[in-house]
Amino acid sequence: MHQELGIRGQKTLQKLKKTLSADRVFVADSQRPHSTLLFSAQLSSLRFFRRKGAGMDDFLARREPEILEPESEFGRLGLVRTYGPGAELLQQGTPTDDVYLIREGVVKLVWADSKGRQTIVGLRFTGSFLGTSAVITSDVCPTGVVTVTRCVTERVSAGRFLDRLHEDPELAWKVHQLHSRELYEQLNWLGELACCPARSRVANLLRRLAVSSEPNGGFNDARVHLPLKRKEIAELIAITPEHLSRLLHEFSKEGYIDIRDGWIVVPDPEALATI
Repeated sequence: MHQELGIRGQKTLQKLKKTLSADRVFVADSQRPHSTLLFSAQLSSLRFFRRKGAGMDDFLARREPEILEPESEFGRLGLVRTYGPGAELLQQGTPTDDVYLIREGVVKLVWADSKGRQTIVGLRFTGSFLGTSAVITSDVCPTGVVTVTRCVTERVSAGRFLDRLHEDPELAWKVHQLHSRELYEQLNWLGELACCPARSRVANLLRRLAVSSEPNGGFNDARVHLPLKRKEIAELIAITPEHLSRLLHEFSKEGYIDIRDGWIVVPDPEALATI
């Protein structure tokens, strides 16, 4: 790789490694052949990655919706539409004709078996893409997608989205970031379900909801209006509704949350991470 890049490319690579290592991000040399053009494109993408502060820890801490700004290239491709709670955006097992970007709101991902039994396998918040994986892989939608709050979405046809993805490296990189974030969070969530006690799982979900309700990073007295029924929340974190109610009562007595008129006020979301 180094011989192909030349002196200038080697210096740029070393500078990049030094810069990223300061943030505990380490870059290993690839043994596969790279062209100088491809390497330049990768460097451009990494500069954007660093400029936007798009590391995984940053995503988990703040769930930045600014990865794709409304005024971005994607924002000029589609149709903006508002949906009320309960609207089905995508249906499991059907071809995905459109891609959605959530501008505001929360949706749930619902998986059903052949007998019609359903379970909620995840939530998606402001700044998330819907349907992109199925469109890119030319597969059917793996889950249904249903709005749980009022949602403002940007809808783009699958064909137009793929055209832009091939033509616009910056958009492709942003989509890659979002997919990586979702994969990272999904693996963490599977680990939590398998190994963490119910108390920790509830605390982590409340923290995620609190952070998503304060997208600009304001962490004081975050007000969380639970987007799902308690039965659905219990299903999501694999506990009974009765146990969920007991845990919420415990958190309230311990000062982690305050339940007021249907809202859950979280004085310090980061404190939930210690549970």
